[in-house]
Amino acid sequence: MGRINSEAKAPELVEHVMRSFLQDMGDYFHVHLSIHKAHTVMLVEQALVTADEGAQILRALRELEDGGKKGLQLHPDTDLYMQMEAFIRSRAPEAGGKMHMGRSRNDLYACGARIMTRNKLLPVCADAIGLQRAVLEKAREHVQTVMPGYTHLQHAEPVTLGHFLVAFHDVLERDVRRVQAAFCSANQNALGASALAGSSFTLDRVRTAELLGFDGVVENSYDAVAARDYLVEAVAALAVMASSITRVVDSLIIWSTSEFGMIDMPDSYGYTSSIMPQKRNPGYFLESVRSKSARITGELTSAMCTLKGTTFAQSRDTSFEITIPAFRAFAEAVAILNVMKGVVTRMIVNRDAMQANCASEFSGATEIANLLVKERGLDFRSAYLVVANTVRIASEQGMRPKDVRASLMDEVAVSSCGQAVHLTDAQVRMALDPARNVELKRTLGGPAAMEVRRMIDVRFARLEKKEQEHLALIDRLDAAASELDRTMTASIEGARALGV
Repeated sequence: MGRINSEAKAPELVEHVMRSFLQDMGDYFHVHLSIHKAHTVMLVEQALVTADEGAQILRALRELEDGGKKGLQLHPDTDLYMQMEAFIRSRAPEAGGKMHMGRSRNDLYACGARIMTRNKLLPVCADAIGLQRAVLEKAREHVQTVMPGYTHLQHAEPVTLGHFLVAFHDVLERDVRRVQAAFCSANQNALGASALAGSSFTLDRVRTAELLGFDGVVENSYDAVAARDYLVEAVAALAVMASSITRVVDSLIIWSTSEFGMIDMPDSYGYTSSIMPQKRNPGYFLESVRSKSARITGELTSAMCTLKGTTFAQSRDTSFEITIPAFRAFAEAVAILNVMKGVVTRMIVNRDAMQANCASEFSGATEIANLLVKERGLDFRSAYLVVANTVRIASEQGMRPKDVRASLMDEVAVSSCGQAVHLTDAQVRMALDPARNVELKRTLGGPAAMEVRRMIDVRFARLEKKEQEHLALIDRLDAAASELDRTMTASIEGARALGV
């Protein structure tokens, strides 16, 4: 074909490049069929081929679709398109060669990669929304489940598990927005750009965009075939999402250890030791989530380096090689989201252990300093020093938070500030009691039960809207596919009615 005298490829290319290429391109079979249908329908509507010719091509495409990939004589020394075209030409010898009018494999593959990307982003988005719902439902169960809030893996201030989970939900909500933005970037029509310079044929690119369910057209024909930034954008969104989930996974793994004992996983999520009879590893499969997150980051690096190493033009790297790591990343993301949804749904929360861990440390100390500012008029730094020294002395004496009395604080205050602060024992106990401490934190976004319930209600409302938008998007794509099928059938039937 073209300037090459023989189609036969070097055996090492067949074995190490073309064979795997054809296997991977097989995933594009139905995508390419849709593109061929839309392009042919447009050619008929633009009178670039006759109704008879269009019907012959479309009938052959339908026969190919019914037979599936098995209907092709697949061999690894050419590509999927040329084999599909050969099938069409075998069924429509005179008309079949016109299917490629005004088109190149460059814009065909560019268009196919965009459809494949959007198709793979849809389940990722649906699964992420499903995980959001699972997280909010679990948060609603634990609005008043007090637990330690950590910074640097040290006790900081008391919060609740519900408060923690709402934070996790909010990260996921941003992740979904990034995935949806990547979908919008991908869902643009590249078809009609031909090799890179458009065509002198009167192609209707807007029409093929409509038939293929695209939101619009990649207007510049050079950009349409050269660009693959939308793929990197999509994998980047997945990498950010996976890293966010992994940070929560790390917390859950720590919380499931015997030292913490704050959560557990059912046996269906655990694993045992081959040598230690007593050993039970509730976080075993959570470790797989961490590994999958690392792989997505690796696939992002691979995709970025592939793109970076090319000129701004069409090349094999950008038309095919870059999709391999990108599509692997999509599969890993789906796995992470589904496993994580199961973890959130099934994890067993040890409320008593969370409360006990929280009560064992002086995580309410900040509130005592706040009281000294509000009730005794100290500046915050002076109040901070009084409380810090009180906690230090109490710890040195082996006291637990519940053992601290206001008299100790007065002694420290006299030595630090020259005067007693005169808090009551009740005030000290209230500040150091985790549950009562949490209820004092009623600022916007704080952990008080009333505020957490409000946040959950607001987020459920947003989530329901997002779920409806996602379903509407799927409906729009289904409607485009139905319109393409209807138009194709009408073209075939119209030609048949004319006796052609």
